[in-house]
Amino acid sequence: MIKGILALFKTGIIFDPFVLCGILMGFITAFSSHKEVLENLYKQNSFYLLLLLLAFFYHYLLKKVYKDDGYTLDYLRMALNIVLSVVKFVVACALSIVFVLMLFAF
Repeated sequence: MIKGILALFKTGIIFDPFVLCGILMGFITAFSSHKEVLENLYKQNSFYLLLLLLAFFYHYLLKKVYKDDGYTLDYLRMALNIVLSVVKFVVACALSIVFVLMLFAF
C-alpha cells in the first residue's frame, strides 16, 4: 500500500488540481455525517456539468495545447484533456472514499 502511495508522488499525478480536488472531496464525503446530501450531490447532472465547466476554463486559460506550428490551438487534444480531467476527479473521489472506508471499516 505504501508503494502505491509513493508511486502517486513519483509520477506527479497527485499534483494535478483535479486529482487533488477529487481526493479532498472524497475525504469530505467519507468523513461527513450528511451522507444523504452528498449522495444527492453526486446524483445531480449539474455537479458534473460544473466540473466540466471548471475543466474547460482550467485548460483553456492555463493549460493550452498548441499544434506543431506553435500558433494555433489544438482543440481536439484540449477537449480530450477536459474530459480526462473530469474523469480523474471522479475516479480520485471514488478511490479516496473507498480508501477511507477500507481503513476505518473496523
